[in-house]
Amino acid sequence: MTTSLVWFRDDLRVADHPALAAGRSEGAVVALYVLDEESEGIRPLGGAARWWLHHGLEDLRTGLERLNVPLVLRRGAAPEVLREVLEASSADAVYWNRRYGGPERSVDERVKSEAAEAGLHAESFQASLLHEPWTVRNGQGEHYKVFTPFWKAASARHVRPPVDAPPGRAQLP
Repeated sequence: MTTSLVWFRDDLRVADHPALAAGRSEGAVVALYVLDEESEGIRPLGGAARWWLHHGLEDLRTGLERLNVPLVLRRGAAPEVLREVLEASSADAVYWNRRYGGPERSVDERVKSEAAEAGLHAESFQASLLHEPWTVRNGQGEHYKVFTPFWKAASARHVRPPVDAPPGRAQLP
């Protein structure tokens, strides 16, 4: 049986979560949240964000328990923590939903590169935006500067359909 690691970050939903849905077909699923305030460029959370995170993680744990998927909580630099949890869980793949800030994208690239070097499948998904920032461009291939033309172009594009919450199988590292 194979194991997939689903890395949760800002998107703490169970339903309509493409990374979690991808883990479904791989066998056992381990969910991981890493509080990363150490990676370069990642800003520490303020009080309100910590309150939101606490309650969001409680809701996530409840939703994952219904799917029989354990939630592992860790703190540290995400690439190092992922490496440790991937090894401990003997996972064959890691999935996550993308974030779009510069430092977050750098962390994602590092995780993807290290996973490939280790012979693991690593895949990220568009989940929290209707369209990824680089996909809606004007006729010159640039970002729109005026809202109405942007809205018309964005509205004409296909939107990813929602993903159902997957059935889960538990394996705790």
